[in-house]
Order: sequence, then C-alpha cells, then structure tokens
Amino acid sequence: MLTSLFFPIFLIISVTLYFLLPGKIRPAFLLIISWIFCAMISIHSLIILILISIFTFFAGRWIHTGDQETGKSVSKRRMILSVSACIFILATYKYLPYLLQHFKFIPDTADAVLNNLIIPVGLSFYMFQAISYLADIYLQKCPVETDFVKYSLYLGYFAKFISGPIERESSFREQLNSLGSVRFLHRGRLSLSVTYLLCGYFMKLVIADRLALVVNPLFDAPCNYDSFFLVMGALLYTIQIYCDFAGYSFISIGCSLLFGIQLTANFQAPYFSKNITEFWRRWHMSLSSWLRDYVYIPLGGNRKGFLRKCINTMIVFVICGMWHGAGFSFLAWGFLHGIYSVADAFKEKFRIKIPFSRILTFFSVAFAWIFFKASGLKSALLYLYSMLTLGVRKSQFPSFMLTLELSVIEITVIVIGIFLIISGDMISYRKQEPLPELIQHMGNLPRYLIFYLLIILLFIFGIYGPGYHSEQFIYMQF
Repeated sequence: MLTSLFFPIFLIISVTLYFLLPGKIRPAFLLIISWIFCAMISIHSLIILILISIFTFFAGRWIHTGDQETGKSVSKRRMILSVSACIFILATYKYLPYLLQHFKFIPDTADAVLNNLIIPVGLSFYMFQAISYLADIYLQKCPVETDFVKYSLYLGYFAKFISGPIERESSFREQLNSLGSVRFLHRGRLSLSVTYLLCGYFMKLVIADRLALVVNPLFDAPCNYDSFFLVMGALLYTIQIYCDFAGYSFISIGCSLLFGIQLTANFQAPYFSKNITEFWRRWHMSLSSWLRDYVYIPLGGNRKGFLRKCINTMIVFVICGMWHGAGFSFLAWGFLHGIYSVADAFKEKFRIKIPFSRILTFFSVAFAWIFFKASGLKSALLYLYSMLTLGVRKSQFPSFMLTLELSVIEITVIVIGIFLIISGDMISYRKQEPLPELIQHMGNLPRYLIFYLLIILLFIFGIYGPGYHSEQFIYMQF
C-alpha cells in the first residue's frame, strides 16, 4: 500500500485537509483516515482493529478502577486476565490455521474456515502495543486513557499499524495532545520528512524489490542452482530484508513527520554490530526494547544469576521467533539468536576476545535468516544441504544468470545500491545517528544534490515497467 501509486494521492489529500482543520479535531481526523487506510487493505482487518481497540480501551479502565477501588491485587488479576486475552487472540490468529493444516484437522479444501482465520494486517504490532499499555496502567507507568479517539489512534495510526514501530502509549499520547500547535510550514520538519521518505523508497524500490527478484527463485528451488548462487542468495536476502524493513520504517517516519508526529527509530546500522547483543540494540529496536521491558525484566533479567540470565534470554528469543510466525522454521530462527546471545553472554562473562567479531556477527545473522526466509523447516534444511553439497558449477553460470535475469545492468545496480547502503550505514554507525538525520544536518547544496540523486535513481531503477508491482513489505505478514 505504501508503495502503490495511490498512496501519494492519499497522503497529499490527508495532509492538506489535516492542516485546514482546527487542532482539536486533528486526532479524530487522523483516526478516520487511518481506518480508511486499513479498510482499503482489508475490511476484515479494520473490523478486528476496531474490536481490539474497544476491548483494550475498556480493559485499561477496568484495570485502573481495580487499583483505585479495591487494591493492587485485584488490579493485578484484571491485568493478567486482560493481557492473557490479548495473547490468546494473537496466538489463535497466528497458530490455529497452521495447526489445523499441519495436523490435518480440516481438509485442505476448507478455504472458508481458513480465510476467516487469516491474520489481520498489523495485528502483531498493535496487539503488543495494547499489551504494553495494559501492563503500564497496572505498573502506574502511564495514566489510563479516557479519550477513545486518541487511544484508537495509538493502536491504529496508519503510518505505523502495518509493521510498527511498536510505540509506547505515554509518549505517543504526549504528541497527540500537542497536534494543535503543529504548523505545515516548518522547513526543518518538512525537509527531514522528505529525507526519510526518499531514503526509505530508495531502500525498498531500488534495492529490496530488485533483490527479491533474485532471492525468491533461489529459495523456491535451491536444487536448480549451485553452492555459489545459494550462498549469494543467503547474503542477498540478508540485505533485502534489511532494506525492506528499514525502508518501511523510514517511509513510516517520513509520513508521520508531515503530520507533526515523531515515531521511534527502528534501525541504526545493525550489520556493523560487534556482537549479537549490539545487533539487537540496532535491529527492530522497538521490538527489542519491548521484549526487554515486558518479558526479559519481568522474568528476572540478569538479577538472579548467570544461569537464570541465559535461560531468560533463550525464553525471550523463542517468544520472538513465535511472534514472527507459526512453524518450526521461526522457532529455529529464534532459537539460533538465543544461542548466539547466550554465547555472547559467556564471552562477556569470561572476557573472551573474538577476532573479526563484526564479520562473525554478520555471517551468524545471515545464516539464521535462511530459516526466516524459507517456507518451512524442511525447506530451510534443504537450502542448507544444497548450499553445502552442490558445489560450484562454473560451466552453468550463464544459464543460472539467464534464469535469474541477472544482466550486467542489473548486477551493476545491485552492486552500486549495496555499496551506497553500506557506505551510508558506516557513516551512521560512526556518528551514532540515523542516516536521514545526518543528511538533514548537511548544507543546502549537498542535501539537495542527494535529494536529486535519490529521485533520479528511484525513477530510473525503481520502476520496472508494465506488469511490475512492488513486493509486499516482508513484515506485513507478521
């Protein structure tokens, strides 16, 4: 949706009407356009979003009144019941269709049953936001929201409900309360918005979607290629998923800035991390901090000894894998990251120095992505087996290249695109600031030159002609 030709029209009309309206009704207007946006993707998803908003809104008030009237123990029970209901709803949508098909409880032809259980767009993201809100009310980290419009906007704001970031209600509420003071003609905000949008669309349309055309055939039929191309496929997918998800996050932040709302940064040069712990502080940062605050710390964190810390870490990453999707391949992906993190904890505890730690971290992450990308555990193992056993068949390189439609031009664009991403992330890592923010700090001339370059690259290499449609954002399926 964010990459459709319709979206710029939707955004221009929305921004124009937004700044023509009085400040007091801007939240209500944003909620209306957010629900319209959701409905254009899926009416089913909109219905579920509204029902979840109603349920968790009143659940929050229920928890709050329990604390006020009868004491902390009653409030705690109400919070546990409410959060358990949210987890049950999320688990049902994620796992029931998989279990019904996997264990043959229903015939493969029962499409009507499965269609009603298709996970609504954005459910994983806004449900985690609802859970954090309910927990924060009990913990008295935020006041109960009494305005249903603002709470519904917190869950369903169009710029983030599809794939995050996972915001905290208290910080989001503060911004909604100050929307009346936002003015359209704010040069710094508008320029930063354009920077985020151009960087995001470049990462998505020029790099991620182009890499998808190469990666998908390799993972669909690994036996048809050789080890060299399969290794290349795993590495290219590592870049693809980063450009896809970070590109979405940049687009989301850029869109939101137009309305005067600053969303949480989700990525900051993760592939330059020295270890897996640092990687998770830089990759999907809103999810990482959520799992830390609402799973790892309540389990005891690192306060109950080293062994308990390792167990808690494994639990967190298994939950992380389960959150991303049903199936043993996601569990394997989460389990691998848990093992990586435990090994990292051992390294820190015993002060073991690992040479080439950045390279090791990158290839460890790339290896785990194979399980994330594959359609199932068997597919992932087949990919790994083929990658390790097929060998290099140089004589068939031309046919492989032809099958993957890898012309000299395509290879050149891929190489230059990846080089630009690596260079930008290297600067971002050293400066400890997102690349769009760094571009914004530049003078007018270099900043406008970068804008011009990105626009040219988007129009020349981001459009593939008749019949082409942009790949769905990878994280929309979660």
